[in-house]
Amino acid sequence: MREQGSIHGLGDYLETRNFAALDGLRAVAVFLVFGFHFGGPRWDKFSGWLGVHAFFVLSGFLITTLLLRERDATGTVSLKAFYIRRAARILPLYFLVYLLVLALSYLAQGAAWEQMKTATPYYLTLLNEFAGFAPLQMTWTLGVEWKYYLVWPALFTLFGSTAASRFGTAACSLALLVAVWMTGAHPAGFSPWHYLGMLVGSMVAIAMHTRRTFAWMRGLMTQTAAIAIALALFLVHRKSLTISARFGEPQLIALYVVLVGLWLPSLVAADSWLRRLLSSRFMLFVGRRSYAMYLVQYLAAQAVIGISPTTVAGATLLFASFGVALLVSDFLYRRFEKPITDWGHRQARAATQPAPALPAASGGAASA
Repeated sequence: MREQGSIHGLGDYLETRNFAALDGLRAVAVFLVFGFHFGGPRWDKFSGWLGVHAFFVLSGFLITTLLLRERDATGTVSLKAFYIRRAARILPLYFLVYLLVLALSYLAQGAAWEQMKTATPYYLTLLNEFAGFAPLQMTWTLGVEWKYYLVWPALFTLFGSTAASRFGTAACSLALLVAVWMTGAHPAGFSPWHYLGMLVGSMVAIAMHTRRTFAWMRGLMTQTAAIAIALALFLVHRKSLTISARFGEPQLIALYVVLVGLWLPSLVAADSWLRRLLSSRFMLFVGRRSYAMYLVQYLAAQAVIGISPTTVAGATLLFASFGVALLVSDFLYRRFEKPITDWGHRQARAATQPAPALPAASGGAASA
């Protein structure tokens, strides 16, 4: 497998193991989220809450790309190995932060402790989106992602043996999602449109994987397409309140995730200055620590306010919180997150290796 470089065709794409610009996109997305939470009124116009849906698109694209490549390499998909990798990647750091927030809430008592006690059954079962307001409310996204991980890989394993069946499975999933969305046949707190981004990402991964459909995507693998879609996304961010008021928030999310999905081919395959910018050392550094930053963002903001109690939402709190979160996340990434993730990959590889054959018996006494 090759590192990210110029991609001239499907062969280069399939041989590329690391899409650096997507880490850069993670960095942009996490900064947007920080801006939404801590930037104050002046940052509202950037609609940073949409950043979480960029994460969803990336997640769908990357996990489906891995599933496709595993099926090509081995002829099958190991769900056991998939869940070992995903659990090692997501759960240890999540539960570490959960325990820290739980302890701090207990020490503080008051509303925070009561909220954490109420939310804990949801947090422990990854039903975070149903937990209501609590100190870890932003982890609702993990609840959404984990449910997608439970359903999509299983569907892919059962029905994804050919390109046609993969597209059919994705199309049926999309139709079901839209039907549940439009009819309102879903429980309170369950928002079907939050799953759209991951499904869009999965569909882009499927389209990028075969020679015929890769050729169809060629028009999106240009510098012109990269810049045009980036400008469209910027306008959606700036005009999101208007779009939402006129068409509805779910429709806004749908527009946004489709644009992010259409942007991915240029970010992984176009030889553009935008891809090079997103692949820069600083963007990679932030992007690879974005998960930890997302989890510790409120702890970082509280630390800043604790040091400077007069700090309010605005540029100072935003950049100070971002800096503190980046420092903490770098330590967590190097000392906790990456070692466990690497261990999970080793365990996943071991789970897919066949058991060694038993030596043949050479005589009656030995066979007894």
